Amino acid sequence: MNILTELKIMDETVVAMDRISELPTFIIHHLMSYLSAKEVARTSVLSKKWNQLYVSFPILDFDQNYFFPGASRLDYGSFCVRKQNYSFSETVKKFMDFVDASLVRFCKLKFCIQKFRLFLTFLDVKGSAPIVDRWIRLAVENGVRELDFENITDENTVYTLPQAIFSANSVTNLRLVWCRLEQPFDSIMLCSLKKLTLERVCLDEQMVQKLASECPLLEDLCFSNCWGLKHLCVSKASKLKIMEIRSFSEEIEIVEISVPSLQQLTLLFYGARRPRVVEVARSPHLKKLDLVSVYFADNEFNHLISKFPSLEDLFVTRCCLPGKIKISSNQLKNLLFRSCKYLKLCV
Repeated sequence: MNILTELKIMDETVVAMDRISELPTFIIHHLMSYLSAKEVARTSVLSKKWNQLYVSFPILDFDQNYFFPGASRLDYGSFCVRKQNYSFSETVKKFMDFVDASLVRFCKLKFCIQKFRLFLTFLDVKGSAPIVDRWIRLAVENGVRELDFENITDENTVYTLPQAIFSANSVTNLRLVWCRLEQPFDSIMLCSLKKLTLERVCLDEQMVQKLASECPLLEDLCFSNCWGLKHLCVSKASKLKIMEIRSFSEEIEIVEISVPSLQQLTLLFYGARRPRVVEVARSPHLKKLDLVSVYFADNEFNHLISKFPSLEDLFVTRCCLPGKIKISSNQLKNLLFRSCKYLKLCV
């Protein structure tokens, strides 16, 4: 390849870049949404215009792991090991300063936040909580649509989310991991919320009922390894279509679900002691049911299945099913039983 050919290729590349930068801002932001947070950050050095596009990019993804080059994703074990390490503490501080400056700079533009994702560890919950509270309030005040919050901390000092989380009326997708939800002072104003995922969240039965009954558009609800619940009851969720309960603990004793609009239901219990009562009200629209390690006595399983006349997919794993079970359905398409002792099936 001669020098003229190389110059021609370089010129064509520059022209192509110029054409991209001439696109409307919302189109460029849409293209940037397919990039990772690191790749988006790199675009800021291309030119002054690309730096402005980066600053106004409405997807704010702050992951503490980005500040530890070459390190694997932090988990609770690595957090405990590194907690006393000075350099680790300093890096966490730099990360928090970066988040604070970036969020404040974006909010000054008075643009709506499409997505706010935050993953971090707390070395000092008491000292760091006010800062994180302010970040969540800023996100809520700037119309955040998707909020994904996850932190790793000592189990004895769990971070409590601020009351501002309950007034996020623009949020459609909310994911909370390893934190505490306390009763709001007033009504919950999550009037746009469609999907709620709670993982390792501490909350009580009243909080569950309040979330289900006061989020009018809620369609997708997931509880994964949450604690503080012995009696998990979900009702008055008029538009709920998908529900999932996963638990590795032995805390949950009773599960009651009264949601006629359900279309998919997943119940997975991995602890040695399973809930002694699993009661699901009639759901005429339920099409998919996935059960793992659920205890059924006598004729309970047959009684449960009879409540779902539209059932198409049934998956049962490691469930206690005494005696015979009978399944009669014209709608059923997929049926799978795995590791179920004493099973005698009549179809």
